[in-house]
Amino acid sequence: MPEIESGKHRIPDELMEPDMVTEVAVFDPDVEGQQIELVYTQAATAIGAAFLIACLVTGALWAVADHTYLTLWLVAQTVQTLLRLGLVLRYRKASEQSRQSSRWMLLFFVGALVAGIIWGSIGLVFSFSWPVEYQTFTVLCLAGIVSGAISSYAAMLSVYIAFMVPCILIPAQSMLSYSSSLQTNLGLILMLFAGVLVAIARNYNKNVIMSLQLRTENQSLVTSMRSANRKLQDEILVRGTIQKSLLSEQQLFTNGPVTVFRVAAEKGWPFEYISGTVAQFGYSPEQLVGGQTTYSDLIHPDDLQRVAKAWSLSATSGSRSLGIDYRIRCNDGRIRWVYDYSVPIRNDDGEITHYSGYILDITERKASEYELQQEKERAELTLHSIAEAVITTDVNGQIEYLSPRAEELTGWDREMARGLSVARVFSMFDNDSQSFIEEAVSQCLHVDETMTPNNDIVLRRNDGQQYTVRYSASPIMSNANTPLGVILVFHDLTDTRNMERELSYVATHDALTGLLNRSEFEMQLNHAIGYAGKSGEEHVLLHVDIDQLKIVNDTGSHEAGDELLRQFSAMLKKCLRDSDAIARLGGDEFGVLMKNCSIDNAMSLAENILESVKRLRFSNDERVFEISTSIGMTLINEHSRRATHAMSEADLACQAAKDMGGNRYHIYTSSDEELMRRQDEMQWVSRISEAILEDRLVLFGQLIAPLSPDDDGGLHFEVLVRMKDDQGELVMPGRFLPAAERYNLITGIDRWVVSHSFAWYAEHCGADKGQCPGMMSVNLSGASICDPDIHQHIKTAMLKYGVSPASVCFEITETAAISNLSAAAEFIHELRKLGCRFALDDFGSGLSSFGYLKNLPVDYLKIDGTFVRDMDTDDVNHAMVSAIQQLGKIIGIKTIAEFVESESIMEMLSELGVDYAQGYAISMPKPLEDLDKTELRSA
Repeated sequence: MPEIESGKHRIPDELMEPDMVTEVAVFDPDVEGQQIELVYTQAATAIGAAFLIACLVTGALWAVADHTYLTLWLVAQTVQTLLRLGLVLRYRKASEQSRQSSRWMLLFFVGALVAGIIWGSIGLVFSFSWPVEYQTFTVLCLAGIVSGAISSYAAMLSVYIAFMVPCILIPAQSMLSYSSSLQTNLGLILMLFAGVLVAIARNYNKNVIMSLQLRTENQSLVTSMRSANRKLQDEILVRGTIQKSLLSEQQLFTNGPVTVFRVAAEKGWPFEYISGTVAQFGYSPEQLVGGQTTYSDLIHPDDLQRVAKAWSLSATSGSRSLGIDYRIRCNDGRIRWVYDYSVPIRNDDGEITHYSGYILDITERKASEYELQQEKERAELTLHSIAEAVITTDVNGQIEYLSPRAEELTGWDREMARGLSVARVFSMFDNDSQSFIEEAVSQCLHVDETMTPNNDIVLRRNDGQQYTVRYSASPIMSNANTPLGVILVFHDLTDTRNMERELSYVATHDALTGLLNRSEFEMQLNHAIGYAGKSGEEHVLLHVDIDQLKIVNDTGSHEAGDELLRQFSAMLKKCLRDSDAIARLGGDEFGVLMKNCSIDNAMSLAENILESVKRLRFSNDERVFEISTSIGMTLINEHSRRATHAMSEADLACQAAKDMGGNRYHIYTSSDEELMRRQDEMQWVSRISEAILEDRLVLFGQLIAPLSPDDDGGLHFEVLVRMKDDQGELVMPGRFLPAAERYNLITGIDRWVVSHSFAWYAEHCGADKGQCPGMMSVNLSGASICDPDIHQHIKTAMLKYGVSPASVCFEITETAAISNLSAAAEFIHELRKLGCRFALDDFGSGLSSFGYLKNLPVDYLKIDGTFVRDMDTDDVNHAMVSAIQQLGKIIGIKTIAEFVESESIMEMLSELGVDYAQGYAISMPKPLEDLDKTELRSA
């Protein structure tokens, strides 16, 4: 019935003629007002077009007309254009009533007259001495302007005449003033053309006025028709509504679920009337009306006091109606929920005599509500228990729910955020470009499917705090496949990404100085060499060596040496450019890559470094040390080969500077290369080859001890190689292995080590000996894992000596594995099929350890000794070891710490959960044949 009471019944829009209604709504019944409206509506486009034509005329006549006059004419055009556009804007902002004023027509008339005068003044400069094409162009422009103005201004004939007459007459008068008959005839033609335009404009004006009058007349007709239709439609709606209401009420009282009642306002509320639909509760009207059963007998005892209180409150508060849910007892003992809508009835004295109303069975609805409430509680309990941040919204992006983790992530309380838009609570940005991301809710509803971006997103709270997250957005659909909202799930990656950045920094930078480490520097150097080969650019590589670091360490302490390294690093940064890459290569050696630098500029920078080092007076414990440095440099250009070669050149140049007394720089030349080939390469090539042939390589072993007392996996040791020189003196691997790797002799050494270590293991630790059923670790170089024949050599040696593959662990350095990733992965997979195990040596020193680890199925991670050696005094190294241990634990790989040199470090490693330790604190390296038999047996 609300539509009948409001009196707002309207004719359906589809029964009206849209065009007619629109037209009537736009124009005012006053024809003159409509003319003004029409002129101002078209004025902006006409004025703008005229100004563009004026600019074209100025440009076209610039070559033949006087520049000063043309400039003044264009300035006048600009001023009148701006003033007239301002007038149009003022008209549009004016109220509907003020637009009917005749002053708008007068102002537009004046503007059109001024515009016509300015346009006509172009005729004052018109000259028949111009080339024909310029004369023709000028006349055509004037003719086009006044012709085009008909459609814009002729709605008001006086406005058009005000514009056209000066626009034509001024040029025509100028032409008539010439003595030539040609000019006179052209002026007469222009005046005749003006007369024709006036006639055309007059006819156009009549048609416009007739059209506007017709629209005005039609408006009254349409208004009358709409009024009549509205009244007729209202009467139809009223009758139809009344009929439907009567039919519904009749069905409600006879067949519907509603039970109507009337009870006396006495004790127990005895029935005065109740409809027959009370049978749904097992009662009959005759049983209740006039009987002993009162309405209070039907109400559930637990709800009776609440109903009585509600009815009493309704009566005392003057309320006219009351709605309440409660339970009633059926005749057969069943309990049903009902909705009670009742009204207190009063007599003339205002006293309540009885209550009238109806009850509706809502048992099913109550059951559904209970189930929904239970489901909601279970859902919220589930969302509360998960670690992810969960946010649900409606289809408009307004938040309905935040999980506890989402409250932490957004900084909003759930109740405070409910009803707010997602954009109000937080914003999301692309992690790489920092560009704003369209609201996830609208995106998800637009594509109608779950969205899971693969890139990291920055979630920015309103207080400025940021989190790195991954998220998914899924639409919530109804049973009818209609979107109800969106559920957003955020996975907080902030701590993970911070750890990755920290580990990446540690992996690429020297822990002591903060400069790049050797592996990162070599990577950048290789990149610069490759780019120089393509672009032809030149760079300069510097090898910088502190001359007195050993003196500082020996006379002071290693802490003093570390402080000197830090100060020296800071000094290098100040002396060099921001674009230069600076690295600590190890010990007292530094590398500098001067990008896009000539050798002359590099020499100047080297001089600056030497002078700055002289001024660096390092003091420790009242001792003052004069520091000097030696610098070797080499040019990086399109002829350079690889990083190791370039670094070798710079190193040789630095050694030459040292040999010449230090505190100077030396530039590498090809003559230095020839010298080193004669003095160094040939010596090491021959020595290593002879040692292999004469069997002068010696195997050492160093124990790898478990840190857990419960580990009884047997003897575990690493095989190390030494070389005897011609005099039988041991040569440490640091002297000959780099040369062997550089000149491709390392594979021969690796094969020798494999064969001889397998032979020793078979003799001392064979299964039939009942001894050391543990594991032997053998090192392999990067060149060997790329050797296609190494697999067969290993298999043959195992068969020959009867060594079980499960007792062999091959150690591959992380750098070699990463630089030869595909070959390393294939090598590992091939030998793992036999049962061999693998360890990734020097783990943590490489550039991308954690990224490549998933591609290398290894059994052990040997933590780089540079992190272990001083982890008891260096928090960063301690954190690095802990991170590697945690990573190994997560992916199921055991960890081995190298360079364990003290009991305190062993205790720290044990606390962190590292599985094994290797170093001087466990065992010194010793020849394999000298390994204590008790160690073998106890293992």
